[in-house]
Amino acid sequence: MDNLIYEDNPWAYWRLPFLERQRIYKTSAAWTRGLPWSVHSTPVVFMLVFTGMLVAFTLPSTMSLGIFVATVFLVGIAVTAINPTKYQIFNDKIRIVLGFVLHFDIPFSSVENLSAATFHDLLGLNLNFINSYGSDDILRITRKRGAKIYITPNDRNLFLERLNKALTDWKGAGKM
Repeated sequence: MDNLIYEDNPWAYWRLPFLERQRIYKTSAAWTRGLPWSVHSTPVVFMLVFTGMLVAFTLPSTMSLGIFVATVFLVGIAVTAINPTKYQIFNDKIRIVLGFVLHFDIPFSSVENLSAATFHDLLGLNLNFINSYGSDDILRITRKRGAKIYITPNDRNLFLERLNKALTDWKGAGKM
């Protein structure tokens, strides 16, 4: 049975700016804090906007506004569905909740190492479930096989502490 041990929101999960004013300007990468989407959702947004514009320009002008509104609506849904909204630690896995329905699970049996990371570590083939690129917010999850996973919990140190405790408890229970 999955027991939720700890839950954290991504560092810069976009909200109304006045709700997180004290954290938005924390580091030199503050300009990335308010972006409504992150790098991994940019291709999806580009494809939806390009398709919407292509369809809108090929149809009569009376339908163009409807196509534009539908495109903006689809982009909003796609951005919400792709970006991480919660990081959860269970007794046997880490769950990254994307949007409101989708999730990505990382079982403890596949976790090799946990460490802090910087912006420069993001280069290469990785799974980046992050919404901001401040160098003091990124947590790297190294798996035994597969790509490294990067996340940005709101409080990296507390999240890492709880995750290490959950991993120790899991290993102590002999579930390796």
